[in-house]
Amino acid sequence: MEREFCDTTLLVHFFGLGGKEVLNYDDFHRFMENLQTEVIQLEFTDFSKGMKTISEEDFARILLRYTVLEKNEVDECIRRVRERMPEEKGVTFEEFKKFCQFLNNLDDFQIAMRMYTFAEQAVSQEEFQRAVKICTGTHLGPHIVNTVFQIFDADGDGHLSHREFISIMKDRIHRGARAHLITQQGNWSAFKSCIKNEMKSMY
Repeated sequence: MEREFCDTTLLVHFFGLGGKEVLNYDDFHRFMENLQTEVIQLEFTDFSKGMKTISEEDFARILLRYTVLEKNEVDECIRRVRERMPEEKGVTFEEFKKFCQFLNNLDDFQIAMRMYTFAEQAVSQEEFQRAVKICTGTHLGPHIVNTVFQIFDADGDGHLSHREFISIMKDRIHRGARAHLITQQGNWSAFKSCIKNEMKSMY
């Protein structure tokens, strides 16, 4: 006796009506890339207000929200950006997107940093930029790297503790994903219930 099959929007998109089509890697990769780009675009647009760039301070706000940092620590980071970068150049969507894509490869970056440095010492902007290129293939421009350093370089010596940076960014990714889902679905329980229902419909 054949089991009942319930089509869902995502299931139809991937496997067609009845779920009998084959999903290949290229199509799935394209879907995930487009989905990530759309999420990044929403976050960028939230701060750009229709402009082509966001300020360096707003970039810092985006980067630091959903992290474990206290409000006074976040305020201090933003103050550093304001004082050290008084002439606003702005961060474009492409720069923001590249940085977000880099954050998706933090584990690879962490491994590269362990191999790249001795005794876990802080890294310079050039070393940071080179390590990102080596482990992710992504080239982060000097302006975006400099902005990141102004956010996290507390003593202004031009070096960054990559361990602390990675720890904060990983926390941002995990907390941000959960907070976004809670906002979109109403609450965490509603989201889990939705996932369960979707899974049930497939079996």
